[in-house]
Amino acid sequence: MAGGLLAIYAHPDDETFGVGGTVAHYADRGIPVTMICATRGEVGEIAPGTGATPETLGQYREQELRDAMAILGVSAVRFLDFRDSGMQGTPENADPRALCQAKAEQVVEPLVQAIRELQPDVIATWDASGGYGHPDHIAIHHHASAAYHAASDAAQFAAAGPVWRTQALYYSAIPVREFVELGKEMQKRGLSMGEAPGGTEHMESLPRVEPNCVIDVSAQYERKQQAFAAHRTQFNADDFLATMPEDLSRRFFGREYFYRADPLLPEGARLDDLLANLT
Repeated sequence: MAGGLLAIYAHPDDETFGVGGTVAHYADRGIPVTMICATRGEVGEIAPGTGATPETLGQYREQELRDAMAILGVSAVRFLDFRDSGMQGTPENADPRALCQAKAEQVVEPLVQAIRELQPDVIATWDASGGYGHPDHIAIHHHASAAYHAASDAAQFAAAGPVWRTQALYYSAIPVREFVELGKEMQKRGLSMGEAPGGTEHMESLPRVEPNCVIDVSAQYERKQQAFAAHRTQFNADDFLATMPEDLSRRFFGREYFYRADPLLPEGARLDDLLANLT
């Protein structure tokens, strides 16, 4: 079925954190949703008691993503065959199989083929910050953006099928101010969110866009939490997601934030629907 939302992210669990409520929101309305994940998260941390090993983690995480998406009402899940690059500055960055080492056309072409096949109305991916600067998040931002434009250009990737022009490109845009306020409120309650990935200074230096589309996903909140829990290898009982008070969790995870990168919105315009104002 053509149309709907195509979400393109880097690792299993990205999809739930950034757009889990949104994909459920649209799936609940009968709108087609497809999730493409560029890697299987092979070098992520492994929570104790899951049975996963460094050698089998990719298999575990693929199934975890499929389980999470099933909870959210999405069965159309695809993987690209790149390897998790690991956090910035780690030895895994240099692995020739890593997503961050892939030549642009190696990633863009299969994405163009998927776009032309699925004919989505909108595409969502990470913004240029990658949320917190993960090399794979930044890489998939660039590659998905390039594929969005290339899919409508007959001069590019002719073998990838007939051209298709997706009507809008959105970036997941984590509102850093709200994240900071969340941390302050947890601190007041004697709780900790832990250190920001790469450090606070690194987080603050990343390129950011201001969200101009906010989706109310409060009706999908419980399922989003269940989808988080499906990523068993990635979450410990003492993670901030597990220890966050219910009222704060509902406030932070009851909305999802996006920036419409193309076509640009008029200054000051705000949307509450990825499928609104399409031409």
